[in-house]
Amino acid sequence: MSATEVNTNVAQEMNITHRRGDSFELQVSVTDTANNSSFDLSQAQLGTNPFPLAGIMPVYQAKMTIKKRNSQHEALNIYTYYWQDVHGENKTPTLIKTGHYYGEKIGGNLGDGAGNQSPLYAGIYLLESTGASSEENIFIKAPNSYINFDPGQYIYDLQIRRKDEYSTSDNGAIYTTWLFGKFTLIDDVTEI
Repeated sequence: MSATEVNTNVAQEMNITHRRGDSFELQVSVTDTANNSSFDLSQAQLGTNPFPLAGIMPVYQAKMTIKKRNSQHEALNIYTYYWQDVHGENKTPTLIKTGHYYGEKIGGNLGDGAGNQSPLYAGIYLLESTGASSEENIFIKAPNSYINFDPGQYIYDLQIRRKDEYSTSDNGAIYTTWLFGKFTLIDDVTEI
């Protein structure tokens, strides 16, 4: 038997520089190059779900973690409206507590779940491709009050969770890191 080498790492490095106290907005396009097709990021999980309108629970969900380099302390986590099939509570970061931003519970055709349907409301919004394009778009945002941690060198990654069929457990979920890199937060001059 001969030795083989396999690299299952699909993550791409992308370094980010941002100014403290400014609203964070980033749009990234992704393509499934292995299959030369789109991911169809908007598809819904199969099976029963606990919401009044079927098809609201997305197959793809995402979480971006920003943490201080050489530390276990996470400064901020930004999520799709649903992460691990639940909508968590937004919490502004402090010097000693991690911030969490899922997006806003804004009413609409899906009630509070409208945050899952628009880049205006979700912390991370996964947009399906349209037409002949095989690129999907990921919109990541956080209000300026969540980008208030100390200036300096951080690291981040963007992890994608895929779960095709709804259940109350995490069984069947697949986690893959799509992006990673340095997150440099520079000091601001104007304080709000």
